[in-house]
Amino acid sequence: MKKSLFTLLAIILLFGCKPDSYKISGTTDIAALNGKQIVIKDRINNEWVTIDSAKIENGTFAFKGEADSSRIAYLILEMPSGEAIHQPFVIENGNITAKIDEKAILVSGTQQNDLLQQYSDKKKQISADAEKTYNQLTDTSLTEQQKHDIENKLKNFEAEWTNTDIEYATTHVNTIVGSYIFSSSYYNMDLAQKEKIVGLMNAVTKNQEQIKSIIGAMEIEKNTTTGQKYTDITLPSIDGKNLSLSSLIGQTDYVLVDFWASWCGPCIQSMPDVKALYEKNKGKKLEILGVSLDEDENAWKAAISKHGLNWKHISDLSGWTSAGAKLYAINAIPATVLINKNGIIEGRNLSIQEIENIISKSIE
Repeated sequence: MKKSLFTLLAIILLFGCKPDSYKISGTTDIAALNGKQIVIKDRINNEWVTIDSAKIENGTFAFKGEADSSRIAYLILEMPSGEAIHQPFVIENGNITAKIDEKAILVSGTQQNDLLQQYSDKKKQISADAEKTYNQLTDTSLTEQQKHDIENKLKNFEAEWTNTDIEYATTHVNTIVGSYIFSSSYYNMDLAQKEKIVGLMNAVTKNQEQIKSIIGAMEIEKNTTTGQKYTDITLPSIDGKNLSLSSLIGQTDYVLVDFWASWCGPCIQSMPDVKALYEKNKGKKLEILGVSLDEDENAWKAAISKHGLNWKHISDLSGWTSAGAKLYAINAIPATVLINKNGIIEGRNLSIQEIENIISKSIE
């Protein structure tokens, strides 16, 4: 009887110590932020919803409330420079601290926020190291070999960036932070990497709306991966007439479907290499079909003209909701799909050199 009473008391104490509200205590050494409003917002159905706001006074600010469930929210603040910070954090019951520095808001105090900050710190370090290495390319005295070595280091940073996402999404699967990291970075992972993480998810995690959407896109990706028959796309070309991918298959050894947009910096940066590939192989070996995720028709056509993209182009001017992008589960651009004359997909998001190696081989 005495043992049962002690057990009951322990349970009562355990639940009695669990916080039923949150308090965010914030500080900053930036005097120019005094008098500024800092806001907590949530992203609901792609709309920003304000949860609370506070004024920074004498370098401090505070929020209090109750979180019915733990979830990702954002601390939003306009810096003196005019740049806005959108800092993700886990809004959950407990004592949370936030410190504003020149570039970010550092959030800690609860287990999930400590984890998210640890992940963020690691990604920032990779980014800083990559930027420092990239800046070395401005040295005009570099030899071609030295440039090549620097470019290889940058590729290693890209791999480290993605591997960090995979590590945290895998190790912390079925947590708020793990789900957030996966949802924010899955587009940099290949299908096998995504499938491995999803395979570790429990039913509750898989039932999250964003996770369900990603899993649905993965099913489409499975049907448009290497070795699969291509899926046709029919959209308006630059003259307004519909053009189908199927009309190009079989006319050349390969068709490269290039998903891009005029507003996409990395897309435009990659165009000189794509143009060189096309000029070298156009005709019997290669055709390119550009599928634009633009929404502005004039911007789309102007970019084609300005950059001399002298291949075929289509777009429904629907941005990320483009029918063509949906058919191939495109969630980041630039993205490419290489299809042979028999309509079989040879690869997705291959490097220019990998494409060169493939199209240099004859197809029976």
